[in-house]
Amino acid sequence: MSQAAQLSPPRQRIIDAAITCFARSGFHGASMHEVCVEAGMSPGALYRYFPSKVAIIAAIAEAERTQHAAFFERMAEADDPVEALASIGIDALEQMLTGPNAALCAETMAEAIRNPDIRSMFDRNIREARAAVVAALQRGQARGTVDPTLDVETACQLVMAMADGMAVHQALDPTLTAARFRPVLQLLLRRFLRPQGAAA
Repeated sequence: MSQAAQLSPPRQRIIDAAITCFARSGFHGASMHEVCVEAGMSPGALYRYFPSKVAIIAAIAEAERTQHAAFFERMAEADDPVEALASIGIDALEQMLTGPNAALCAETMAEAIRNPDIRSMFDRNIREARAAVVAALQRGQARGTVDPTLDVETACQLVMAMADGMAVHQALDPTLTAARFRPVLQLLLRRFLRPQGAAA
C-alpha cells in the first residue's frame, strides 16, 4: 500500500510511519505516540495533519485507491486482459507484498471483518478493483481471449481472494517471494481464464 506522490512530505512521512506501526502492532495495538516516534515528529506536529488514528487509516485507504487507479487505466487499455493480469497485475501484487505492506494487508482484512468503520474505508477500493477487472475480462470474452463460458464476476472474486490470501501467507512466510510465485501464478491465470484448448 504505497502512497500517492502528491501527498505533502509531512503527510507522506506520517503515513509511512503509520504503515510500519500498524503492520507491526495492528490498528488497535499501535498508538498515536508510537506513530509519532516512528515518524520522528512531536504529537503537536502530527495532529496538525491527522487529528486521529482513524484519519490516518482513511488516508491510507485513499492513497491505495489513487495508486490502484493507474492499474485500472492500464487494464482498460490492454488488448489482452489475461496477459495484463499476468504482467501488470502481478507487478501490483508484488508491490502489495513488499516491506510492511503484506502485514498491513493481512491486518486490514482481519480488522475489516470486526470493524465496519474500517471496512467502509476500504470497501470502495474493493468495488472499484472488482469492476475494473470484471470489465476487462468481459472485453476479453468479446475478443475471444477469455473463456466465454466463465462467470467473470465469480472468477474475479476468486482471483482477488487469492491475492489477499497471498498477503496473509507472505506475512507469515517471507520466503514466498515474487521470484517463486510469479511464474506459477502466471501459469495458473492463463489456464484458468483462457478458452478451453488455448495454449497456456
